[in-house]
Amino acid sequence: MLFWFIKKIRILFIFSLSLGLLVGCGYNPKHETLPVELSEEWQAAEEATLEYTAANSDWWRSFQSPDLNKLIARALENSPDLQMAQQRILQAEAQLGVTRANALPHLDASLGGSLGSSKKSGESASSSKSSNLGLSTSYEIDLWGRVAAERAASEATLASKVYDWHATRLTLTAAVASGWFNWLVADGQQRNAVWYLQAAEQQLAFIEAGYKRGSATRVELARQRKQVLTRQANLKKLTHQKLQANHALALLLGESPQQFKPPEAQLMRLTIPRPNPGLPTDILSRRPDLAREEAQLKAVEANVEVARKAIYPSLNLNASARLASDNFSFSDPTQNLSLGANLVQSIFDFGKRRRQIELSEARQQEMLLSYYKTVLTALAEVEDALSNEQLTRELEIQQQKLIEENRLIATNTERLYKAGAEKLTNLLDAQLDELKAEDQLLELYQNRLNASLSLYKVLGGGWKAEIN
Repeated sequence: MLFWFIKKIRILFIFSLSLGLLVGCGYNPKHETLPVELSEEWQAAEEATLEYTAANSDWWRSFQSPDLNKLIARALENSPDLQMAQQRILQAEAQLGVTRANALPHLDASLGGSLGSSKKSGESASSSKSSNLGLSTSYEIDLWGRVAAERAASEATLASKVYDWHATRLTLTAAVASGWFNWLVADGQQRNAVWYLQAAEQQLAFIEAGYKRGSATRVELARQRKQVLTRQANLKKLTHQKLQANHALALLLGESPQQFKPPEAQLMRLTIPRPNPGLPTDILSRRPDLAREEAQLKAVEANVEVARKAIYPSLNLNASARLASDNFSFSDPTQNLSLGANLVQSIFDFGKRRRQIELSEARQQEMLLSYYKTVLTALAEVEDALSNEQLTRELEIQQQKLIEENRLIATNTERLYKAGAEKLTNLLDAQLDELKAEDQLLELYQNRLNASLSLYKVLGGGWKAEIN
């Protein structure tokens, strides 16, 4: 008996494995695209008069700041956004495993037993025993390629999650660099505000002394006091902005804002690299967000095939072996072996499957248009980044010249005022212009840094699509 059951188990296993090799039409994807005309060069690209920096996956090192390198390393290790993207990959891998398992034969075993007792009036009680042991397998023959399309959809979804992780990494690193630049600007403007407040307070002391001697008017004294109050309020505002920049950067790094303190540095001493924009024809293979959109489109296309094949009949093969006995020792059992096939076809479902096809096809067209829009957006972003990088560089040169002139005016106006040859209002205006010019230079340098990192970001940050 035991030999018979082992033999049947072997037969069922061979039967199951053989079924796993039976695949019908399979799935031959047809990838739809929309025509995108790519120029041979960028419109905003300059002549090759300046040196370019290679765009690598660790592009932020081109700014030559150890502090920035450490901040981004902490973000890559602790960022909740990147960790969530990793979990989405694990979910997609698990779902792909489920889909692949569903396409293979299922093998189930069962063991059961019962014990009963019955008694008729005037008769002694009688007992009964029974036991059974069974093994069964089932498999759906993929006649039309529906199962293969489901597997292709899961594989494309997994690929999209991997690309999404790379896109999240790129967004995170760019955000950390930009956030640190924002904090450095706020820190520099706060330092300038402290210095100009001290200068205003010194000027107030000078005017108060002149007012007591009769060389300064009451109006001049009031104006200088107003200037001190204005600069005190501006200092408080900048201190608050610096605190907000600190909190935003801490959030990107996945750290507590109360315990986080960004590293101090001189913003104007940071190197500003110029990443090589390459050619527009390269952009499709350089951006992980485009690869993600394309993978999502492939998943939707596969789901369309799943919906289309669902209207065809399904063929299921099954087999089972069973032992039944009227005792628990399986002595002299009843032996049973069965093979079967089921062909199932839906006859009337009120148009459910047809509507499912229409839904999948509409979703496919939506994703196709979304991918097309994402490509156009990527091209526009690169053009804008190139143009912005050039503009900020030119504006900084002009601002440097403006600062020199304002500094000269403020110095000479203060000397003339102390000599009694200039009005206080002119001195205050000259000092305010100098203050604004210094702050604007910081902002312009920040804009140059942001333009550079934005160009790295829209060019894909050194990412390259894998070629199968």
